[in-house]
This record gives sequence, structure tokens and C-alpha cells, in this order.
Amino acid sequence: MKSLVDILVRMLHDCSIQCGANPILDLRTIERRTKDEGDSFLTITLPTFSQALERGLELGRLSPALFPAFRFRRGTCLPRFLGGFMERIFGPDGVLLENASSDCVLAVRQICLFAKKLKSPCSARRQRAAERSFLETESELRCHAFDSDDLHHFRGVSRIVWTDLFNGLDVSSLYGEITPKHGPGLTRDGTRGNRKYLIPSWPYRVEKVFPFTEFGIASIRNFDTLDDHPVTFLSTRDEEPVKVVFVPKTMKTPRVIAMEPTCMQYMQQSLASVLKRRIEHSSSYMKGRVNFTRQDINARLALSSSKDSSLATIDLSEASDRVSSSLVRDMLKSIPEFSRMIFACRSTRAELPSGKIIPLRKFASMGSALCFPIESVVFFIIIVSFRIRNAGVRITPRNVSKYSEGVLVYGDDIIVPTNEAPLVCDYLERFALKVNRHKSFWTGKFRESCGVDAFNGTDVTPTYARRSLPTNKADVRGLLSLVALANQLYFAGRWTTARFLRQKAERLLGPLPSVGSSTSRLIERLDRDVRTPMREYPGLGWSSFSNAESFSGWDPNLQTLRDKRWVVVPKRVADPLTGDAALLKCFGIIGRETYDARHLLTSVRSGNLALKRRWTTL
Repeated sequence: MKSLVDILVRMLHDCSIQCGANPILDLRTIERRTKDEGDSFLTITLPTFSQALERGLELGRLSPALFPAFRFRRGTCLPRFLGGFMERIFGPDGVLLENASSDCVLAVRQICLFAKKLKSPCSARRQRAAERSFLETESELRCHAFDSDDLHHFRGVSRIVWTDLFNGLDVSSLYGEITPKHGPGLTRDGTRGNRKYLIPSWPYRVEKVFPFTEFGIASIRNFDTLDDHPVTFLSTRDEEPVKVVFVPKTMKTPRVIAMEPTCMQYMQQSLASVLKRRIEHSSSYMKGRVNFTRQDINARLALSSSKDSSLATIDLSEASDRVSSSLVRDMLKSIPEFSRMIFACRSTRAELPSGKIIPLRKFASMGSALCFPIESVVFFIIIVSFRIRNAGVRITPRNVSKYSEGVLVYGDDIIVPTNEAPLVCDYLERFALKVNRHKSFWTGKFRESCGVDAFNGTDVTPTYARRSLPTNKADVRGLLSLVALANQLYFAGRWTTARFLRQKAERLLGPLPSVGSSTSRLIERLDRDVRTPMREYPGLGWSSFSNAESFSGWDPNLQTLRDKRWVVVPKRVADPLTGDAALLKCFGIIGRETYDARHLLTSVRSGNLALKRRWTTL
């Protein structure tokens, strides 16, 4: 991975100028160890150095035990590697300096974590290990015995939280709020785009709660006209299991995704939308505390707490795979009708990459639309029930409200009061969850939550490379990522590195224009999520602090400046949809401000992009 080494050399040069450190020995170490150890030094070993730094910031001192893969300076407690930066953070005895340099903390983390999130497939050995871990988690959930007192408090808080969520309404009234829809990803049976609306199967247990004639077709009058694509009703035994796949996350561990059958994902998406909306807008206890759309709340609190130490940040490992289905049933006991809805569209079996099919003890893995909202509420209720139990008070609506304060949950990113964090972590693990102690912080001046890393009130979040450098114009995702990365590094003050990456991009695309910072942020969003509407992006280009935009002409029709730029556009495929399925899809987009006028004729494959030279208006 010579190109990545070239980037890191320039990154180290930028960081050394900013911090006044001598990078010569560090450059030699990177080149030598990359030659000896290969890519794993950049993607696996270097991140462990940053992890050791973070633990040192948490503990207030360093020790050689934190850096097993690196040598230490003789007679000191400082590592040789990046020593010029580390000596401005810790003293020779390894104790954290009172005036520790935030710039040096950021520099070390930037160098070490730059390649951590590079999207490359894991080795076959690591994928086999991931499958074994999946099976071990299932075994743990099967054997785990919940404490009766823990469950008593959990159920008591659940009853108050969930009955409030529906505000005394008959849960059956939710049927009127449900607008069935499909998600953007692949499904177990391989259907894509408009084909998803030709629902191939419908389990009988789903039919009992969500009749196909009400949710699977646009009008019951059309039921007899479905001869071209008849629906098959499945018994529990004949239901398709979710398909577990491993997708690139880091080279150390893959991300586990469970691809749901089309009909299951269809109803899961529908319920998830209702659930998220009610939690964020209607819940007296969870509104503003359990979030699905706003990461900035957790991020802002992590930044301030790194200064005043008032709140702790907790991260859970394998969070999705460790929420037991039996615990979710206990949580929803007070609203049995809604519980039937949730479990009607929960898959009960999984097919592993090896072909083995197993029953699922977990509620759901990532891939289920209900996974994120349900796990978030589970974590919230566990923490509130612990705080009530620890305070020795009764489970009442007033106490639930009182002990909800200071608790914020965004998926597996959790924030709690600092003085309660150690006991909260222990209590979470009593529910078969696993706290990532290496990424949970409460005693030092370092915090990490929802994509923001903070030290002593300063944002020390590094910029990550997410893809290898592209070698030709056909690699649209690589080019998009390269332009986004160069712009991010420019604004981070890594100008030598940014210039190097700009040169790499322009060798393939030719000179790129100047674009405003708002356009730069849109490019970054597209790099992270290709499902965002393409029409928002006015073209690739370079941003600067001046916020200048270049132009090359005037549009006489629109009476505005224009420029010819490389624009990222989705590749469309013919995907005609007619009849009742077309009507069903149209019902789902009623009320949307914008939609694709060609949605019944063509569809876009997720991530299938092309670059086109087009005129764009400024």
C-alpha cells in the first residue's frame, strides 16, 4: 500500500510543523515496519497506539503495558515512536502534563487512525472468527439468566415509558399511522428497486397481524389480478431465514449485517418510522434523550464534558447482537398489541456464511429496520432502572422522569453522569451486554461519542481515509472519496497532504474548479451515504477558507453564473412497475416534497454511480 505510506509521510510532515516535533525517526519507523508487516501495520497496529494514548489520557499516565507493539525510550515511560509528540502530552515519568498539548493529541490520533476505517475486505481467517463470535454470542444469550430483581425494575420502568409513549391510546389505532415502505438495501431474496413491490411471499404469522390485503397491495379489489406475480403465504417452517453477511468495516473486524426477507423488511421499515417519530416527538421520558436523527446532541455534550468531566461516554460492543429477544418481550409486556406487531415482523432464524442455519436468541442484527430503535430504548430503560434502583426509590412516573435526566442514547453511544458510569457499565453487562471499556471514558479529560473525539474541551477527531486511492476514472466511489478527503484535510490544516491528494485527483479528472464550503460538505455527505439525493450536489471541486467559487460562463435562460463540472450521477436501469404494485408505491410517496418523476420506469442501484461533465448553475 505504497500510496497510503506516501500520504502518511506527508501527514506526519504536516503534523510535525504544527507541533514542532522532529519526524525523521518516525518516518523511518513507518517505512520499515510497513515493509516488514504490510498493510496491517497501518490499519491494525497503528490504531492500537492511538488506543493506548486514549487509555493513558483516561488514566492520567502511560505504562509500557499499554504499548506492547512499540519500544520505549530508555529510562523513561515514553514510547520512541512519535516521541516528539508524546513528550508534549506526558512527562518522562509517563504522568499526564497539566498543560498537555491538544494539538499533539490530535496529531498522534490523526497519524495513527488515518487508515483505521479503510474499507477493505477482512481476511478469510478473520471472517471465520467473526462467524464464531456470532455463534458464541447466541450461545451466551441462550444460557444467560437474568436476575429477578433486575427484571422487576426493568419491567416497571418499561411499563411507565411505553404506556406514556402511546399516551393512553388504543395501540390498534397505530394501524392508521403505518405507511408501508421498502428500505434502500438488499434483501434476503435478492430483489431490488421496483421489484420489491412485487412482494413474493407473506408469512402466515405476519398475516395474522398485518393482513396482506391491507398492507401488501394497494387495493383489495386488485387481489384477484395478481396472477402475474402471485404471493405465496408461508408457514413458520417455510419462512426464509435472514442471511448473515460480513461487509467491510475495518481490516481487523468486518461488520455483521443480516439481510431480511423482502416482506419482513417492508413491515419493519413501516413500524420503525412510527416508533422513531413517536419517541422523538411524543415521549415525555425519551424525547431529547433517545435520538435517531440528531447525533450533534451527544457530540456537543462529549465536547463539553471533556472539559468539565460532568458526563461520561460509554460505548457498547456488538450492541445489536446482544439484545435478547426475551428481554424485548419483557419490555413490551404492558402493550401486548404493539408487542405482537413487533414480533410478527421479526425473523426467527439466520443463515450464516458457512450455510449453517440457527435459531436466533437476539432480537435482531443490523439489517433489521427495528434493530436501532428497539436497542436504543432497551439501553435507555436499563440505565434508568439502575439509577432508580441504586437510589432506593419507588418506580413512579415522577422518579422515571427524574432519573432520565442526564441519560442520552444514540444507538450504542451512551452518555450518563460521570459518578455513576462504572456502576452503569457493570449493570449493563448484567443484561448480557458488553461494554467496550477501551472506548468508554469517565475519569480523564478524553471523551468520545457520535463521531466526535474530544480532549479537554478541544475537538481532536481525526480525518479518516475510507477508500484506497483510485487508479482510473471508472472508480467513481474512489474519486468521490478522494475529493472529499482532500477537502477535509485542507480545512484541518494538513495542507501538504491535501495538495498531494488534489494532484492525484487532477491527474485523473483534470483541473477541478473552486467550490464553496457548503458544496464541500455535500460532497462529504455523498461519500458517506450514496443514498442521499444526487441532485443536491453541484459538482466536484476544491474548497478553501475564502469560500470562493469559480465559473466559466453565463446561463442566459436562468440568468445566473454557470460552470462545467464533474457531477456524480446515479446509473439508472430499466425497472418498469405497473398495475397494483405501481399504485402501492405511489401511495407511499404521497406527501413527499420531492420525488423522482421516473420512479415507475427506472430505478437506481445503491452505490452504482457515474461521473458526467455537465453545466451547473451557481
